Amino acid sequence: MLVLASEGFGIHLLAEVHAGQPLHGVLRQFDHLRWDGLIIWDMIMPSFQFIVGAALPFALTRRRQQNQPFAVMFRHVIWRCIKLVIIGQILWYGFEGPGKVFDPYATLTQIALGYLICFLVLQLRRGWQVAVAAGLMALNWIPYVLFPGPQGPFSPTANIGLRIDQVVFHLDRAYDWQTINFLGSAVTMMFGAWTAEWLSSTRPTAEKLKWLVGVAAAALVCGFAIRPIDPIIHKCWTASFTFVHTGLILLWICSFVWLFEVRGYRKLAFPFMVMGMNSIFIYTVFLSVGEHFFEPYLNLFLHNFSFMGSLAPVGDAWADFAILWYLCYWLYRRRIFFKL
Repeated sequence: MLVLASEGFGIHLLAEVHAGQPLHGVLRQFDHLRWDGLIIWDMIMPSFQFIVGAALPFALTRRRQQNQPFAVMFRHVIWRCIKLVIIGQILWYGFEGPGKVFDPYATLTQIALGYLICFLVLQLRRGWQVAVAAGLMALNWIPYVLFPGPQGPFSPTANIGLRIDQVVFHLDRAYDWQTINFLGSAVTMMFGAWTAEWLSSTRPTAEKLKWLVGVAAAALVCGFAIRPIDPIIHKCWTASFTFVHTGLILLWICSFVWLFEVRGYRKLAFPFMVMGMNSIFIYTVFLSVGEHFFEPYLNLFLHNFSFMGSLAPVGDAWADFAILWYLCYWLYRRRIFFKL
């Protein structure tokens, strides 16, 4: 969320200025790849999905402690998913502009679909949860192989996911995300839920970290091992992509647990906590208001940060981020937390 709210710290815009120069490869880490591979910017959506999954076990535990039956919890989940879809489509319309049709890949819509699946799967025993996760990854791979496009199973211009969207939703686009990605992203949520359950256990912190590092290593090995038959593609949310980004996220989590819990530098977590407590708020404001309201005024008074030369995009992005963070801080101080 930090990287998203700061628009990649404005670094992706510098990539256009420094094209062909030694730093170009580093600067390109802050914008989506056109198709296969993995860079920092492509980790934002998986991290968001992972966090949503991590929060689910705590919510389920609290509701079970209140003796809520499954039917009540299920209705709550359905209503939350409906709200996510509605907000997601409103933001999509505002972001893309008039004339845009319903897009099933809008971020919050995909989260709603994955959230529903994750909730249902978590009602099963752990063995069945793992089996369902494996089945979902297979289900998100087999159709691509059975119905290849002109450039192979994962053709960026006519794979099965794009063709489904074209027939069902009348969306004609290449090198883009597909609706059936929710099959893979639901697995990312499950990894998040399992991680949260493990970290909330009573086991020693050292044991938790060793286990997470081991799982991270195994996930990275699996991801790169199956890459020849299932390439790492964010926009298809392939199994290899799921394993690799899960491994990286687990390593990040281990570093944060070590820094904040083991070493005791909890104060360093405060800026992240302020944003995390109102993640849906900052995401909504960023897409609906940030670009259309903050920037014109900032540019009016700061003259597009022209005094920073080629670093002007960085100054502009950080100014936007500072305003958004302060809004979250203002809400945090008043104990105002938005949730669905």
